[in-house]
This record gives sequence, C-alpha cells and structure tokens, in this order.
Amino acid sequence: MSNTTTTTADDIDKTRSTISDVDRQLLDLLATRRNLSLKVADSKIQAGRPVRDRDIERQSLVDMVRRGRDLGLDPHLVTKLFQGVIEDSVLLQQARLHARENSEDETDLRRVAYLGGEGSYSQAACRKYFTRRAGKLVEIGCNSFEEVLEKAESGEADHAVLPIENTTSGSISDVYDLLQHTGLSIVGEVTHKIEHCLLSADAGLLPGQVKTLYVHPQVHAQCSHFLARLGDVDVIYCESTSHAVEKAASAKSGAAAIASREAGALWGLFEIKSDLANQRQNHTRFIVVARKPAHVPETVPAKTTLMISVDQKPGALVDALTVFRDQGINMLKLESRPLHGNPWEELFYIDLLGNIRDQIMVEAVDTLARRARFLKVLGCYPSEDVIPTEVPAELLRENVKAASGPKSKAPEKAEDKKVAAAPKGWKLGSRAHKPDNTIIRVGNAVIGEGFTVMAGPCSVESEEQVMDCAEHVRAHGATILRGGCFKPRTNPYSFQGLGYEGLDLLKAAGDRHGLPIITEVLAPDQVTEVAKKSDILQIGARNMQNFPLLRLVGRANRPVLLKRGMMASLDELLQAAEYILSEGNRQVILCERGIRTFEPATRNTLDLSAVPLLKQMSHLPVVVDPSHAVGRRDMVIPMVRAAKAVGADGIIVEFHPKPEEALSDGPQALTFPMFEEMMAELV
Repeated sequence: MSNTTTTTADDIDKTRSTISDVDRQLLDLLATRRNLSLKVADSKIQAGRPVRDRDIERQSLVDMVRRGRDLGLDPHLVTKLFQGVIEDSVLLQQARLHARENSEDETDLRRVAYLGGEGSYSQAACRKYFTRRAGKLVEIGCNSFEEVLEKAESGEADHAVLPIENTTSGSISDVYDLLQHTGLSIVGEVTHKIEHCLLSADAGLLPGQVKTLYVHPQVHAQCSHFLARLGDVDVIYCESTSHAVEKAASAKSGAAAIASREAGALWGLFEIKSDLANQRQNHTRFIVVARKPAHVPETVPAKTTLMISVDQKPGALVDALTVFRDQGINMLKLESRPLHGNPWEELFYIDLLGNIRDQIMVEAVDTLARRARFLKVLGCYPSEDVIPTEVPAELLRENVKAASGPKSKAPEKAEDKKVAAAPKGWKLGSRAHKPDNTIIRVGNAVIGEGFTVMAGPCSVESEEQVMDCAEHVRAHGATILRGGCFKPRTNPYSFQGLGYEGLDLLKAAGDRHGLPIITEVLAPDQVTEVAKKSDILQIGARNMQNFPLLRLVGRANRPVLLKRGMMASLDELLQAAEYILSEGNRQVILCERGIRTFEPATRNTLDLSAVPLLKQMSHLPVVVDPSHAVGRRDMVIPMVRAAKAVGADGIIVEFHPKPEEALSDGPQALTFPMFEEMMAELV
C-alpha cells in the first residue's frame, strides 16, 4: 500500500512538472505572437491600413475553433482564449501606432502618478496601460486625486492615471470636478476589472465578526449591499485601497479592509470573503492625462472628450447636442457637474466616438463652439473598447465559407407596415406610438432582428445537466440559454424547481459558455433578486395578468418575455404588456405559446396567426414557444419551421440530455440530436 501511494504521488508530481513545462511554452509562444503583432503594426503604418480587419479575425477564429474541435477542445474555450489574444494584439498595435504618431522614444522614462501605493487598483490600471508601451515605468503613488494631478502639472510625473467612472457606483465626481481647472489633456484610457475582497490579518475572522472596516469611499459605494448586511461596524474611510489594507494589517483584532486579493497578499492579509460588489461585472474606467495633447492616427479608433457650458435658456443644451446627430457622430457619454462659482449652472462632459482631426469632427466642434458659452477639448485618445469578434454558428460548419456574418431578415419598409389604431389600453405598445420595430440587445444576442433561438431545459435539475445544455446551445448556434428555476406547476406535488440554487447554476452555465440567460419569475418578492442574475425575466402564461408582478418587472432594467395566457386574446396580451411599458421598461418581448381550445390532440393549440397580427398591431418583437404549445417533441420542429415562415422574431424551445428522465415536461423536450437537426435547418 505504501509503495502504491508513493508511486502515485511521484506520478502526480511528474505530471504537474510536465504541465508547468507546457505552461511555460505557452507563455513563450504568446510572447512570440506579441512580437509578430508589432511587426504587423509596423507594416500597417507604412500601408496606412486600419488596425482591425474583422473578416480576417473571424476566419482565424473559425480555423482555430475547427482545429480545436479536432483536438477535443471545447469551442467556447477556444473562442474565449483567442478573443483575448486578439484583443491584446489590437491594443498592442494601437499603442505602437499611437507612439509612432507622437514620436515617442522607446527608451523614454515614463514617470506615472496614480492614487494609492503598492496594490491599489490605480496601480494595477497604470501597469495594465503602460505594459503595452515601450520604456521604463517609474510609479509615483499619491495620497489624493489633487496630488496626482499636481505631480503631472508640475512635471514631476509625465502622466497621471485617474479613475473616471465605475460600472457599479457610476461617475467619480471628484475627478470630473478637478478636470474643470487642469491644463492637462486626456491622452489615453484603460478599463480594469475590480474584484473586491474582505481582507483581515485574522484568517479565522468571519464577516459578521468584523468590528472595524477600512475602506475607500468609492469602494464603499460599490459594495453597499454587502456592507448593509454587516450590521454595527465602525467604518473608517481611507485615501485609497492600499492605505485601507495597510491600516488593517496593523490594526487590532476584528479589523478588516476591502481591496483586491493582490493588495491583501502584499500585506499578509487573508481573504475571508470575495465578490463583494453590488454588480458581478464591476469595472472601472481610468483616463491617462499628460501636459501635451496626443495625436491619434486615422487608422486607430479614437474617442474625443469635450467640456461645454451653454446659456441658461430653454433648449440651449438640445440645440448644442443636435450637432452630433446632424454629423452622424455617436455620443457615448454625457455627464453634468456644477460649475464652480456659478450656483445652479452646469458644466457638461461629453465623450464622442471619433478623431478630433476628422473633418466631420472639426465641423461639429466648430458649430458647437458657436452654440456654447464655453467649450474645451479635453483630449483625443485611442479607444480601448475592443468589441470581440464573434463566430456565427454557420461558419463553423465545414461546408460553409466564411463570407458573411449572421443571416438576418430584410428590414421592413415603412410603407409595407400596416399600422392599427392604438386602443387606449395599450397605446405605448402600438405601432401608432412607435412605427419602427423595437430591437432588444442582450449580450451578443439580438431579439427583433433576424431569428433568435432561446433554448435549454424546462427545469434546471443539476449542474451537470445545465452545463451540458449550455454547451450544446453555444455549439449549435442558439444565443440565449433558458432554464426554469421556479416552476409553477398545476400539481402541488410536482417538481417545483431548485429556486435560487437553480438560478446560480443557470447563471454559472451562461457565464461559462458566454450566453445570456432567461428564467421565469413567479412572484413580486422574487423580482429584485432574480433580476440581479437573469439577463431576461420571463412572465409565464399563468401570470400574464398578475398585475403587481407586471408592474414590478416594469421597474426592472431587464428585458421581459411576456407569454400569452392560455385563454387570453391578443388585446389582453397587449394590455398586459402595457403594464410593463407604463412603468418605464420598454424592453418587452411578446410570446405566443398556444391557447386552450377543444382540440385534445396537442397540449394547446399554437395560434400562429397571432404572430403577423401582433406585428401589425405592435412594434414589440414576437417569439413563439412551440414546446409548450404542442407538448410533443415530434411536433416541435415542424412548428419551428412554421413560426419562422410566418415572420416570428425567434423561438424559445426546450431540450434535455435525457428527456425520459426530465423532472418536468419531458414529453415535449427535444433530444440533443433533434436539437442539432433543428439548428442545422435554421442557421
């Protein structure tokens, strides 16, 4: 027994050593690829070609996914890996072109000021940005935003890195206010993922035992939901996260700080809880400023930031902003801050997508200058927003050439639309109110443009089951993962779903395979919690006229799929949608899922005539649920064909690894091969 154990341990050590060797080889290859990317950048400089060629990127991804599949690798893993590699390559090339345009010497010493010290988020952002730029980096930690700017303004630092906005807590007002008075220019931006952890010198300390908490005010705002549950804690605000960690390391028992796990490791602190932010996707955007403005090459995507004030009269701001509409310039952000010294007057900060040297931008700024009381260009800089290239499912099939993107329906012409008069009960959903189709975007999925497939199990039953389904959804071209977590069952003894545990499993499967998720919410008290994790909220047929529930999902900033009741007219369906629309949520998807008739051959009668009628009456997208309509898997695919033929915007369909063992609605669930057959017809 002892020899066997020793041999097994030796084998594991050898295997781990081999894995380490492979990992080192991967790093060497990534470094080699980076150097080749720089050579490509030099060629693009000479040829005047843009940094990105999406067709080449798409074909490269298709080739890699196909080769990975031959090697037994998960297509989604390969896609995410090479999307990251492509993003790094794009940003690296942009940095090289930007440096050449501004005559930056590769031997330059780069002195950069930022908030905090070793381990602060600003330091991490600083390193992330300047790692892609040649020269030696000298870091200058500061105790306040004012000091950061002073270092750059005085020449003690060449650049300053400042956080400007966060996806959870919003704009960082102190920084915007400081930009009113500085002569520095914005020359760059970088976005950094923020992962807050509760850290303590006591490894056994539980969150509920924390007595003193050291935290930066912005971090406190980003973790407010978690902190509200801590109870009676003495909160001490610090200048930065690195200062918070430093103080917690030397404090008495019961003290903790919120910062990154990397910062905690530097001070010997233990992570006692992670993932503290109110939102799971918690990112901070930083700007990089310098004394001299930068010039962005025409081949590099650019942003321009302006600061303006307008006369205090009706319509002045609207008149100013229409300049960008008239010139076809995309305005990415509009932020207002009080104008210092002028009570009740505002300064407006505007981020635009475009290069200040482009002719349309020159004309727009000139026109704006004539309409504004004050205008200043704060900077033009390369955009770090690298939109991932997606691989359409049809391009992964061996017999299809990578010649085009996803198929979509030809847009309807305005004269082809038949607009019904808007009854008083559903005016917001009517064509009279909005003639154009509503298009809803969720992650990489689009509903209302093309034919969208939402697919997955009727009920989330286990981690293995929902992960298998998610992998199948992704591999065969569907774009949204469905799964029931709270199940409204006619029989009180039937499986009622895993509840929030199931929601966590569904979310994990969606994240793992890059899919937005949809699940049903049953009761008003579930809306807030379910909306934190589900990308789309589903209102089932039994709840179509649950008016308190409709009002609450109408206040949630999540798209809502509203199913037609089993005995509801189209007018009643649209009036139910109006409850949601009237509360402010204009992202509503109508769903035809069959109505109850005298015919017992199928579970319900699928009313396909409802699809073109609803599209005449309403601007909202319309999808079909063939699974619940017919209740028989052999009828689902024919109904899918019919739904597409009558103009539906998509389907929501059920499939299961083993339908005969499904805990709910097994007879209507497609098998995996049937789902593959269906998707092969659709893509």
